[in-house]
Amino acid sequence: MAIVPEKIVPEKIVTERKPRQRNPRGQGDKLRDDIIEAASRLLADPSSPPLTLRAVAREVGVAATSVYLHFDDMASLVLAVAERRFGELVKLQDLALEGIVDPADRVRAGCLAYCEFGLAYPGHYQVMFITQSELLAAIPVEQMPGYEVFQQLIEEVAACQGLAPDAQEAFLTAAIIWQQLHGIVSLRISRPRFPWPPLEPAVFEAVNRILALTPSPPNDRG
Repeated sequence: MAIVPEKIVPEKIVTERKPRQRNPRGQGDKLRDDIIEAASRLLADPSSPPLTLRAVAREVGVAATSVYLHFDDMASLVLAVAERRFGELVKLQDLALEGIVDPADRVRAGCLAYCEFGLAYPGHYQVMFITQSELLAAIPVEQMPGYEVFQQLIEEVAACQGLAPDAQEAFLTAAIIWQQLHGIVSLRISRPRFPWPPLEPAVFEAVNRILALTPSPPNDRG
């Protein structure tokens, strides 16, 4: 059962586009949010043509010049979309970890929340990993979309292994786990008819094997 609570996922993701009303003066941030959400909807829709700033402007219901006031190019807009979606994932994982004390259970719960989010919103998950190489090459790794999610995983893994958060071993183990989680989500999105095992035990088994943990009962999370 998915644990994605409606209060975590913004209504903009799950509602149809409504006619836009002009923002009162001084509400430029509201327009920027509308542009990001419009781009996110278009990117997540496989039937949409290649994204352009003009297409986003039409989706929002504003002139193209209004979009250019907030974003210089498509790369910067796509980066903002990815950052928004990863921010929602961070909130979801924080909620999933509430009340869980055992380090191993925290790693399992966070990883399960990651996969549930991706499978509940496959279009948005794929948007989160759209490559904008020219932009990503110009920013530090720590500022790339998704790094906050990865850093949280490193800290949880380090606690589970009894290591310092900046230990290289914790980084490498977290990277291997992220690779596994991304594979779980991506494969299930691209091959939905394949007879995949149930999600929760599959995620727990992967984490247990990577961390050499003793399997825990599926519903015993702390």
